Amino acid sequence: MTDDDHNGKIPRDRSPSFPFISLKTAIVRLSELEQKFGRHEPPADRIYLAWGMKGDTSQAQQTIAALKSFGIVEYKGTGIKRPVALTDEARIYLRAQQESVRKDVLKRFALKPRWIAYFWPLWGASRGPDEVCLDTLVLKHKFNENSAPKFLFVYDETITYAGLSDSDKVPPLPVDNGDELAEADASDLATHSKPKDDPLVGKLKPKGVIMEGERELTTGLLSKGASFRLIVSGHIGEKEIERLIRKLELDKEILADHDEIEKDEAEAAN
Repeated sequence: MTDDDHNGKIPRDRSPSFPFISLKTAIVRLSELEQKFGRHEPPADRIYLAWGMKGDTSQAQQTIAALKSFGIVEYKGTGIKRPVALTDEARIYLRAQQESVRKDVLKRFALKPRWIAYFWPLWGASRGPDEVCLDTLVLKHKFNENSAPKFLFVYDETITYAGLSDSDKVPPLPVDNGDELAEADASDLATHSKPKDDPLVGKLKPKGVIMEGERELTTGLLSKGASFRLIVSGHIGEKEIERLIRKLELDKEILADHDEIEKDEAEAAN
């Protein structure tokens, strides 16, 4: 018997987080937000007024979370009254006169949420049958049986609305020990899991060592106690740098969400 059983509580089968609305609905919410507040930045506990919702409902909170996940809004500061501001990309979408510019922004919005970005290189614009995808979500990535079909709907409608095609690719996300995005079938994990008598063991790349065909592109300081070193191989041009920027932006969101979850859990514990 678990502690939850002793306390009379049913253990919660928590599913990985993803936007509970599609990009199509999120853009409608963006337009409503612009109409209600214009250039003003509403406090987080009043933004629901733009959508005709009640502030103490999960619907309002999940709507804000979805807009943040798509990269449409961002928080400034902390606390329930912290301002909610439109991102630069959201302002570009609202102000741009050229349809091509707006379409490009939509594509970037669509690939902002961590799980859509994760599955896009695997599924593309024409994913497999629902049954196969649902098994992948539930059995491999620990989505619960209620949220998995919802995610498929959000994924499909977001990809379609953004006009993404299979030529619009982003690099697969790497393994992140702080998140459920680890790809169990990644070749690097397969290599690291080889038994000790495997001939590949001992030939893994030493940490921090530049191997043949690689070069150090740049180094620098991030803070007093942090630095970085970027090791690359092959041709690195504008296209590759843009992909790296996308990757860093996704990592930034993952870390931000992780920090926010830890903060919420700490506040709840107190």
